[in-house]
Amino acid sequence: YKPRIVFRDVARSTDSRTVITSLVQPECFLTDKAPYLLWPRGDERDQAYLLGILSSIPLDWYARRLVETNVAFYVLNALPVPRPGRENRLRQRVTDLSGRLAAINDRYADWADEVGVEHGPLDEEEKQDMIYELDAVVAHLYGLSREQLEVIFETFHDGWDYEERLNTVLDYYA
Repeated sequence: YKPRIVFRDVARSTDSRTVITSLVQPECFLTDKAPYLLWPRGDERDQAYLLGILSSIPLDWYARRLVETNVAFYVLNALPVPRPGRENRLRQRVTDLSGRLAAINDRYADWADEVGVEHGPLDEEEKQDMIYELDAVVAHLYGLSREQLEVIFETFHDGWDYEERLNTVLDYYA
């Protein structure tokens, strides 16, 4: 009866993204191709943090090394997730960014209140900037250097036009 993190289990390393995840609205039925995470402990801020990590390019790059056709729970559970303390400012920023990006309308109002973010639509430019900043903050949480982040973007997907996104991510990274 609450919002939950869902991921698409059909994925290939050649898709534009491998780990495709989102926060689904409360009381939403899902098929077996959209498994979701149970939340036995933690709170909405923890959910927002994990959602941000799962939605990032650094995590997705790693997932591409493991996934051939399916993101099963045993694959998802094997993905490395940084675990800084709740007081860590980078963790807090991931939580705020992903919480705001996920709370797209009034159906997420209660969840957004628990996370401590506003809800409602974002204009496209603001949304993209938040996504790029999220990638940069997550890169810091993984302890990636600027050069490693460049390699991730250069090797992420054959033929993708990454230059503008990489430059903006690197600006936030700095």
